[in-house]
Amino acid sequence: MVIISIIICAALAYYFAVFLQNKKVGYSLSFTFIALFILSIVLLVANESNHFGMKKVTESKTEQIQTVNKGSKVLLYKNLGTKGKENIYIYRTPETANNKKPQTTKVDLHVKNNIKVGNYDAATMTQKTTRWEYKNDFYSFLFGISDNNKEFIKQTNTFKVGKDWLVLTTNQAKELDKKTKSKSFKAQMKSEGAAYVKAAVMKAMQEDPSMTPSEQKQVQEKATKAFKAQAMEKLVEEITEDN
Repeated sequence: MVIISIIICAALAYYFAVFLQNKKVGYSLSFTFIALFILSIVLLVANESNHFGMKKVTESKTEQIQTVNKGSKVLLYKNLGTKGKENIYIYRTPETANNKKPQTTKVDLHVKNNIKVGNYDAATMTQKTTRWEYKNDFYSFLFGISDNNKEFIKQTNTFKVGKDWLVLTTNQAKELDKKTKSKSFKAQMKSEGAAYVKAAVMKAMQEDPSMTPSEQKQVQEKATKAFKAQAMEKLVEEITEDN
């Protein structure tokens, strides 16, 4: 509406100054519409530069996320900036689990991604988006033609994943997959894993010679799980140091 007002005020100011025979009245009306013309321009500039008539509105939503590669617990990201400030994170949700392309966070300097690793029951992503919106219908009517309602300001994405998740770049994830599938790594896991489990069972039986076969099996399962976790942690450290 303010743009239309500018056009109308300019046209009327010209009309009254040029075509009205009573010049005194014509100039008075012309100056009035020139003042309104200037006021409309000031309001428009204030809206465009300082978001006059608008307010910041933040919307928040939390959704459960899944890893891109089924069967694993890895949160992937890509390094786009030199200082890690423009990373994009790649994930899926239960609703998009079967889509060809995974979802990604927005590529923007005003988008911040936070990662929290802890004892969470489910992996989630909380997205807080702040935009400019008109304070009421009057300002929307006045400046709506500028098409700047819901203008993006900033966004914060907070990922919460369990301690059994890995946070890796796409290159690191490829390297990890390659090494875990190699024959040398599988052979190493088999030999070292057997020795680790055997030592754990022997230690447990020394502490409690009366252990039943069922209790020994529980020790074996626990030791196997612990060894795999340690081996994976060591491998991830090597990969992240090299990349």
